[in-house]
Amino acid sequence: MVTGILPRTSEAGHWLWALVEAGLASLWWIVLVGLAAVGVWVAVAVWGRRRAVRELAGRTRVELVPAAPFDPELLEVGRVAGRLASVRSASGMLPRRAAAVRVRVVAGEEGRLHYWWEGPERSAGVLRQSGYRRVEVVAPRAPSERRWRIRFVDAAPLKRGGSW
Repeated sequence: MVTGILPRTSEAGHWLWALVEAGLASLWWIVLVGLAAVGVWVAVAVWGRRRAVRELAGRTRVELVPAAPFDPELLEVGRVAGRLASVRSASGMLPRRAAAVRVRVVAGEEGRLHYWWEGPERSAGVLRQSGYRRVEVVAPRAPSERRWRIRFVDAAPLKRGGSW
């Protein structure tokens, strides 16, 4: 039988009590470090939110107006989706919600679809490249003052915390 590897129960109790005494003696220090960590976390969260709000206020929009016989191929759609996915990396170190791309589709006159891509100002060059054939890219415009409401016809709203 191997002895001497594990401490006796009396020694383990003594070590545990020594740790508890040391923790109680430096409790003020532990509380101070905890409060400092919470303070740093709050300051970083407030700074990140303010930065996101500032970046969201300066977004750019690009309008894409397709020709009447617009029927993109699957490969073309994949290429454009990859380009839109690169907007986040092209915009640099932005908060996640400020680096997102919003795609809006609206039926205009004569049944033609109008697309708007909205993204960070830093990635306006990527947004200006449509990637589709037979699509007119209109110069970036300032964000409109219109509030876009999304409505689902004949769909009951989900209850908060509900599931699909």
